[in-house]
Order: sequence, then structure tokens, then C-alpha cells
Amino acid sequence: MRIKLSDKYSSQREEICNKILYILQLNEDKYFLLCDLDEDLDKQRLILDLKDDIKTFFACSTISTFKPNFECKRPYLNIIRSILRQQGYTVESKNHWNKISNGTFQRTMKFHIYKEG
Repeated sequence: MRIKLSDKYSSQREEICNKILYILQLNEDKYFLLCDLDEDLDKQRLILDLKDDIKTFFACSTISTFKPNFECKRPYLNIIRSILRQQGYTVESKNHWNKISNGTFQRTMKFHIYKEG
């Protein structure tokens, strides 16, 4: 009988989630703004650098970023949402207007991340 990856590698999977959450540097309300992530190339690279570990410890067939010949506009966001959801986190998104330096507003998405229990 095959052992599920979630059972076999539970500590490694949670460690990857913790790395993702650390990279995102969520504020006290446990959210991040998509516009901030889109502008932060270092965070994007750090998340994409986890791909090899993710392939080892997660079933990646349902994650668009890992599909061959599939163009993903924001692979780093796809990884964040997919991996955290597989580990029981809830990732909620909603439209958000962010005030930028010149006093105008920019439309973006606000992602709340939390885990029950």
C-alpha cells in the first residue's frame, strides 16, 4: 500500500509552508498585497527556488506552475496558494485599493492567510 506524501513528509511539508510564510513577511493581520509581491523580485525568486523541494514533498500534478507547456502569469502566487491550501491553510483574496505615493489609488488584491486550529 502506498503512503500518502502528506503522511510520509508531514514535517517537511510544514517546513516549506513556514518558509513561504516567512518569505511573505505577513503583517500582524496575516495578509499581503499582490502589488507588493509583484514588485519584490527577491521574494518571487525565493518562492520559485522552493520548486525542487516542493516536487519532492508534494503532489504537483494539480499545480499549474509545474505543468509542462503551461504559461502561468504569476507562478510564485500559484505556488503560494496551492501549497498553503494543501497544508490546510485558508487563502482568501479580495479586491483592495492601495494608496500610492502620489495620492492616487492602485487596484490590487489583498490575500489573507490563516489556519484553523
